[in-house]
Amino acid sequence: MTDNFLLWKEFIGLCGGLPDDNEHGNLDKYYVVELMRRGKDNPDMPAANYHFRNYYIYSWRDLDKYEQEIKDICNLLHLRAYCSVNYKMMSQVALDTMAESARRIAAHDYKRFYSIFESCSGKYVDRGNSLWIVDIDDDFDHNMTLDLAAYISEMESGYDNVIVFNMPTRSGMHFITHPFNLQRFNQGWKDRFGDCEVPTIKKNHLTLLYENL
Repeated sequence: MTDNFLLWKEFIGLCGGLPDDNEHGNLDKYYVVELMRRGKDNPDMPAANYHFRNYYIYSWRDLDKYEQEIKDICNLLHLRAYCSVNYKMMSQVALDTMAESARRIAAHDYKRFYSIFESCSGKYVDRGNSLWIVDIDDDFDHNMTLDLAAYISEMESGYDNVIVFNMPTRSGMHFITHPFNLQRFNQGWKDRFGDCEVPTIKKNHLTLLYENL
């Protein structure tokens, strides 16, 4: 089992936090929790990944309100819960949704029209405050993981600390980082780690929040 709710709350606090509640409306910043069934977790079901639903977290109250519900649904339906590491801004996502809706109407494209907001929300990232995920699987032992953290910290990023947070996953670790010099990272990889496979770097992605599989 992986339960990162406490860690995610700590991470959000480090990254500017959320208001206590959203009873008065007019809130702009939010995070996303996505519930997904992974094909590899359910061998008796179709192999394709299946998106179940999203939760939109505007406040600490929302997070506390939905935490147990998210866990219960994941336990019952054999799902994983993923959470965004980049916050979203409703003001811009709403504009993007309107523009995409108009584009599709003009093209007479009404397929899955209801999903436009969800799609625009997933794509949105504040380029001035974006965070990346370095996905480390179980091929990395403890010493290699420490060496990788040191290597990432040597990269040019414009920040004093390249790595913002560490989030455990079912099969390894996610380093949540500021954007860094990928060219230098790739060029020096073989000298530092030999034939070890380069970890996947995800520039606008989700990290694992909860699973009990």
